[in-house]
Amino acid sequence: MVLRATATAIRAHLADRASRTIAAGGTCLVLCLTLLGVYLCLDLRDVAWHNARRNAANLLAVIEEGVGHSLRVYDLSLQSSARLARRPDIAALDPELRRLALFDTAVAGSGLGPIVITDAAGDVRMTSDADGRNRLNMSTLPNFQIHRADPDVGLILSGPTRSRLTGEPIIRMTRRIQTPDGTFAGIVSGSIMLEHFQALFDRLHFDDGIALNVFHRDGTLLIRAPARPDALGQSIGASAGYKTYRSQTRGEFQGRSFLDGVERVYSFADLEDLPLIVTVATDVDSIRAVWIYKAAIVGVLILFLCILSLGLTVLLHREVGQHMAAEATTREANAALAVLARTDGLTGLPNRRSYDEHFAVEWARAAQFRTPLALMIVDADHFKQFNDRFGHQRGDEVLKAVADCLHRTLGVGGLSFRIGGEEFVALLPGLDVTAASVAAERIRRAVVNLRIPHAPEVGGTATVTIGVACANPGGGDPPETLFTAADAALYAAKTAGRNRVRAAAPPDPVTLALRA
Repeated sequence: MVLRATATAIRAHLADRASRTIAAGGTCLVLCLTLLGVYLCLDLRDVAWHNARRNAANLLAVIEEGVGHSLRVYDLSLQSSARLARRPDIAALDPELRRLALFDTAVAGSGLGPIVITDAAGDVRMTSDADGRNRLNMSTLPNFQIHRADPDVGLILSGPTRSRLTGEPIIRMTRRIQTPDGTFAGIVSGSIMLEHFQALFDRLHFDDGIALNVFHRDGTLLIRAPARPDALGQSIGASAGYKTYRSQTRGEFQGRSFLDGVERVYSFADLEDLPLIVTVATDVDSIRAVWIYKAAIVGVLILFLCILSLGLTVLLHREVGQHMAAEATTREANAALAVLARTDGLTGLPNRRSYDEHFAVEWARAAQFRTPLALMIVDADHFKQFNDRFGHQRGDEVLKAVADCLHRTLGVGGLSFRIGGEEFVALLPGLDVTAASVAAERIRRAVVNLRIPHAPEVGGTATVTIGVACANPGGGDPPETLFTAADAALYAAKTAGRNRVRAAAPPDPVTLALRA
């Protein structure tokens, strides 16, 4: 029983180890898949933001170059016109020659507006457009008043507004004209047609969610793409973004638009020599849309793989459990069969095979420790007559009763077996022939005291006859002599009249000496 319990505990431990291993493996697999999904999603996010920033930087460089180049070229023309306009020799030329001398023909047809020269009173004296009207007065312009009041103001860029010459939406650029002694002599004014830059921006290919802006340094929105005419001229001077624009010449930040409240990432640059700030604003939602869609696909696939892994883990766990249970059942069945193979089915005592195994073990133990080993053979008297008179079922009950007497009387020190028919055997380790005979007599009396009815001609009560023998394995006695001696004692007891105990005679000392 102890061995069986130990084996059961070992099997349970192994089964539990297998379950833990499968559970740990499944958990690790799901965890790895989850971490892989998280990594892929984070990588998609990082790539989307990196691409958005790179695209914004590229667009910003294009706008900065395009807008800056156009305005710088145009400003050079204004400076040239302002410098030549104060020369007396130029003023003395024929009007057409004077126009050719004053105005740089390189800007003609470039999409920029005409250049206008006024006198100190604000009256237009000359335009780069030969068909232009010269009767306008520009003294009421804020630019004119500023140039007249401040000789060091340099280039003034304002707008958006409408041209007084053409009526088209423009951004106005003006410079001061002064005499050699520094006296104010008027202004030279040029215009940037918004359509020109709008067409320039429209030729650029950029994704939805990107807005291109050109601000005056005072925060006024001058140009925007995609076009939003209602937003032009609005100021962002009170916004946090504007403070960032003024605090550094170029950079990047994320915030909400002061004009429409949309959260965007802004890449910007201050043109420094021009009073302009150009920005590329990328809608945060458009960046998220790029990677969240792909991340959702990755997430669904990872979730599917996790569910599949969990399902397979559960199935494997169940299969291993069933396999372990089947193995345990098989082992238990085999153990039960092994017990049955060594047990007498009627009496429950060990059978002849078990006797042979136990005899070999006890003989070796007695030889090792040099202790005696006694054996008794118990035979039910007149058992055939009992079966013939009372039937085999009652005979089986007699055999069970004899087996019970053996078991109860011998206790834990003796080993009892049924070796066939009505014959039983008991091994008594450590007892000499006298002590074994006393034990045999107790068994005989216990059977008599059961008072099992028998035929009158054999005494009327079921009895047993017992033959006892003892051997000394450590002294050189051969194993087979013990059973032979006990069987001879049994035969002698039957011959003497049954229902008695007969012990085999101890070996002759001369014989023992010869063996030694």
